[in-house]
Amino acid sequence: MRASVLSLLLVSADPELQAQLKQDLKEIAITVAKDLASVPRVAAKRSFDGVIVETKRGALQDLAEVQRTVDPLRTFILMGSRVALRNVTGMMQALGSQNGRPSNAAGQDFCLEDYIESKLGDFVKGMKNSSARNLHPMLIKAVERPLIALALKETNGNQIQASHLLGMNRNTLRKRIAELRIPVKREKAERA
Repeated sequence: MRASVLSLLLVSADPELQAQLKQDLKEIAITVAKDLASVPRVAAKRSFDGVIVETKRGALQDLAEVQRTVDPLRTFILMGSRVALRNVTGMMQALGSQNGRPSNAAGQDFCLEDYIESKLGDFVKGMKNSSARNLHPMLIKAVERPLIALALKETNGNQIQASHLLGMNRNTLRKRIAELRIPVKREKAERA
């Protein structure tokens, strides 16, 4: 059974960043690891809802290391520079409010629809000011490509399983993959 408080693992050697996040995110349990080498040891002791990693530009191996340690399907991973991470506290406060139950500003349960609505608001306003047209098909295409790519990744490139997951006909999925030019990669299963 999960704890009622949102728990985070912060990977940063910057004491100022550690102090700021702990102060700004009082309702969230934060565990600090000073470097990536200590993450496996810390993650073995408990599970985390999220991992925040201070990283430098071009450090993709850092992401791979974190993904080997925590389950990216159950844990969100946020990586960025010190400056970027200092600006993330507002989002984290929204996630950690109401005793670990995510909520929006009105105190209601936080859901994907609320998140998308908040992010699309500024985009739609900007498009309106620039007199853009056909916003609906543009947004559907922008959401459809990553959704299909994620479903294919989750099913290891199996298009039949991905079509079931997405709730669409497999021929329609194949057509959309071709139209959106989505690469389909199948990884070999690791042998035990």
